[in-house]
Amino acid sequence: MTVASIVKICVGDCRMDIYLGAPVRETPGPAIVLMYHRGGNDAFTKSVVERLAGAGYLVAVPDIYHRCPSAMPLSERKSLLRDSEIVADVQATIHALRSHADVAADRIVVMGHCMGGRMALLAAGSLPGFCGVVVYYGGSVARSWGNDGPTPFEGLRNIRCPVIGFFGDEDHHPSPEDVNRIDAELSACGIAHDFHRYPGVGHGFQNPTHNSPQERAAAEDSWDKTFVFLRKVATA
Repeated sequence: MTVASIVKICVGDCRMDIYLGAPVRETPGPAIVLMYHRGGNDAFTKSVVERLAGAGYLVAVPDIYHRCPSAMPLSERKSLLRDSEIVADVQATIHALRSHADVAADRIVVMGHCMGGRMALLAAGSLPGFCGVVVYYGGSVARSWGNDGPTPFEGLRNIRCPVIGFFGDEDHHPSPEDVNRIDAELSACGIAHDFHRYPGVGHGFQNPTHNSPQERAAAEDSWDKTFVFLRKVATA
C-alpha cells in the first residue's frame, strides 16, 4: 500500500511542495529523490512514484518549478530554471527526507527522466550522500542552466556512487554521441556505471504514451534493471 501526500518545506525564503509517495513500513528504509520531466508532477511522474513506492521505496518529488509564475504554462517553465536553485531544492529535499524516522539516511538515491535525468546527474555531482544515480535519457549536460555554475558534465567527476543509465539509440537529445561522452568521462574518472542502450528507440520510451513494441520492451527491460540496481545499492 502506498500513501501519497504533499508536504511543504522551506528553500531559503521560498516554500516548495514535495510530492511524497510512502510505502507502509515499520523500519527505516531506502528513499528516492525523483526529479521530474518537463511535464512536472503529471500522471506519468505519479505513475513512476506509485511503481517505486509499491516496491518499498519512499519517493520524494521536489517541485522545482516553484519559483515560476503559477499561470506560466508547464511547457515554458524550463526556461526559468537555474542549476544553483535546483541544487538548493534537492539539498532541502534530502534534509527533509533525513528527518523522516522511516528513512535510512545513507540509502538515498537520485533518479530522473529527460530533464530530470540531467538534474539527477547535476545533483549527484554537486551534493554528497547519494548511494546511487538512475538516469533515463538525460540530455543538455554540457550546458549550465542560468549560467551560474558548473555544468552537469563538469560535475561528473565529483560523483561518489554508482550510476545506471538508459538511452534510446534513436534519441537526438541526448544523442548516442552525447551518451558516449558521458560514458567516457565517467570511465576516465573511475566512477562505476552501467549504461543500457536500446536500438530502434527514441526519447521518452518509459512513458506509456510511447507505445510501439520496441518502446514497451525497452520500458519494461529498463524497469527490471532499475530494480536490480536499487536492490544492490540501496538495500541494507
